[in-house]
Amino acid sequence: MLVDVSCANQKDAVALQREFGGSVEQLRTDWLEQFAKQSQVCPLRIGSQQILIPAEAAFGTGEHATTAMCLRILESVAQSRDTGWTMLDAGTGSGILAIAGSHLGAKRIVAIDNDPLACSIAQRNARANRARNIELRTGDVLKEKLGGKFDVITANLFSEILITALPIWSRHLGKDGCLILSGILRSQERALVAALRRNRFTARQIKHRGKWTAFLAVRARKRS
Repeated sequence: MLVDVSCANQKDAVALQREFGGSVEQLRTDWLEQFAKQSQVCPLRIGSQQILIPAEAAFGTGEHATTAMCLRILESVAQSRDTGWTMLDAGTGSGILAIAGSHLGAKRIVAIDNDPLACSIAQRNARANRARNIELRTGDVLKEKLGGKFDVITANLFSEILITALPIWSRHLGKDGCLILSGILRSQERALVAALRRNRFTARQIKHRGKWTAFLAVRARKRS
């Protein structure tokens, strides 16, 4: 069986070669476009444009229910905002949500993932899809220092991480900002709703697809 593996750097590639054998080959600068053609990846329509995310090591091609729900919510949110809004994509994976945000009018996007390989793949995907306003960071979404506030925060992560991160994101969400959250099983929905309430958020929209749930949440209005 032949397996192709892309590595972030030559050192990692050589280490894999020593352990499993095979050969090391430098990828062409247009390898992502060529791979997409060979694998017959279907482009996703985001707004009036299309984006292409090959299936590889980093999570998020747009086909999984959680990613698809986040994309549709993000598209709806962007339609109600003037161009120039800002976005934080926590746990960016392949970079698909950040890239979509760029095409939908975000002027500044910070995308974070704790996996260096995922960040490398996301960077290549961003270049291939001509999304040039994404700042990619390798780090822990619970520990990364964030400057300023964001109009939209997206996170397709385990519900336990989402719940832990809510107090952090509350401090970095703009006054009229929103959270787009998924990676939540239906059985975890009540726990997420309770966590949102504790952190003074309310679920404006809850979407279901199969066993998965996605939330659009905003700050709860203060009672008069």
